[in-house]
Amino acid sequence: MKQRFLSAYRRARNGVLAASWLLIGYGWWSSQMRWLLVGGLLLNLYAAVMMAKDKQYAKEGRFRIPESSLLLIAGLGGAAGTWAVMMLYRHKTKHPSFMIAVPLFFIIQMVLLVFAFLNR
Repeated sequence: MKQRFLSAYRRARNGVLAASWLLIGYGWWSSQMRWLLVGGLLLNLYAAVMMAKDKQYAKEGRFRIPESSLLLIAGLGGAAGTWAVMMLYRHKTKHPSFMIAVPLFFIIQMVLLVFAFLNR
């Protein structure tokens, strides 16, 4: 049961990551910032939903989304969504890895976004 849950979750995660990064890459390559923003928005929305679901799963005592996966999503562009849900639901706020890495990822991603806008 747990293996089936993790397998389905990983397929969905990888699909969202691939679609988001294709949009981000296309936006960067074509100089159409709207696609870059759409990809980033999709990624952050997915990160927020996964954090909220993990919190719900924790309350219900169900199988959880691996922390490494949540950090991966945050590191690959979903830091804003992850951080927002962390603070809103007080989820993973006692974990030093989340309290250090997610804000750091957010700062790096905002610097890259500003860089993208200034150089286009």
